[in-house]
Amino acid sequence: AWVASPATSLLSATYRFSELLTFPLRNDSDSDGLQTLLKLRLLHAWGSYGLKNPTLIFNYCTLWNDEEGTLIQGTAPSELTRHFSPLLQLGSVYFVSNFRVKPPAPSYRSCSHKLTIVLSAATQFEDVTRSSPSFWPDAFEFTPFSSLHSRIRSSVYL
Repeated sequence: AWVASPATSLLSATYRFSELLTFPLRNDSDSDGLQTLLKLRLLHAWGSYGLKNPTLIFNYCTLWNDEEGTLIQGTAPSELTRHFSPLLQLGSVYFVSNFRVKPPAPSYRSCSHKLTIVLSAATQFEDVTRSSPSFWPDAFEFTPFSSLHSRIRSSVYL
């Protein structure tokens, strides 16, 4: 997994997801994740099923947006589905910490962002829905009509 590695400590900072793009990524599989806070609204959560065994959850997937309306995909190992499902409520706003970021899978994306949030058992959530009225209620990515035909045969985006 990859961890955003800024030049300064992020222990008490709150960032927008777009700001993570400015941090160099380093491979850090021993770390619990990024020690910063992202303020995100959970738009959707689902289990991703494998093709070989369609009854077995392959990944726990999430779709988030930030205060600017940027869509961000999240993922967690299937064994954490029972941990996150009751914890996270659709439409709620959270400070999220102790996560990793990585480039999205080349064949499966729910949005076009350059990074994906990787949740782990160490990931922490603080519900701040009541103090976050400025969030967009939903977010969309529109595809230009000229590129619609090429996306019909693409299996990259959902």
